[in-house]
Amino acid sequence: MNTVSIYTLASGSSGNCTWARFGSFEILIDAGISRREIGRKLSLLGSDLSRISAIFVTHEHSDHIKGIPMLAKYDKIPIYGARLSLHAIKGVDDSLLHFMHHPDTVTLGDLTVSSFVTPHDALASCGYVMAYRGERYGYATDLGRPTDHLVDALAGCKAVILEANYDSAMLKYGSYPYPLKQRIRGPLGHLDNEVAAKFAAFLGKSGTERILLAHLSEENNTPEKAFCAVSEVLQKEELSLSLAVAARHEISKL
Repeated sequence: MNTVSIYTLASGSSGNCTWARFGSFEILIDAGISRREIGRKLSLLGSDLSRISAIFVTHEHSDHIKGIPMLAKYDKIPIYGARLSLHAIKGVDDSLLHFMHHPDTVTLGDLTVSSFVTPHDALASCGYVMAYRGERYGYATDLGRPTDHLVDALAGCKAVILEANYDSAMLKYGSYPYPLKQRIRGPLGHLDNEVAAKFAAFLGKSGTERILLAHLSEENNTPEKAFCAVSEVLQKEELSLSLAVAARHEISKL
């Protein structure tokens, strides 16, 4: 039996949650959907909320944290993240909060979870690298741009969940107001398909075997556009890594 399993339970502006199992330890990265929905999807994967050892928060925007108050109330799951991010979550007992100073590392048995700073317009924003038995797995969404910190953190990861938020033309000619368009494509916004493709190629050259494109905009992207943009660059670079796109509301496997 494979001792490592990583799935997105939801991905996109309406909610983000990723479940990862490393041997006997199971964690969530973000919980931006309801406790009930998380529990339902965990049951489909042969797990349940009682098995979750920790929740790691990337940042405090509602599509990443809105399920946490109920998980804290009923399941008493320890919550890790930046002090500013965790203090923005209302209705959570302080005893469950564990503050990280990005970059930082948490150890759970044979699993280590390391954070790195990400460029996003939040009080504090980070991604995570999970290391288990000599292999590393990365999570990076809500990125304005690939920074040196981000590149260094993800290089060599066996598998990566990577943002491909928007198609540039769809955003440019879409219905969003101009200030919002500027925010999305700004240095503290989100990653477009073209930049995600170049980053995916870098990861492939560094040894990454699998990439799951995540946090796609419902209005400014499509799974087909994201997949085609990234796969075209990977083919041009003669990289044969496995590529998939995370579903907005359904379970997707890394």
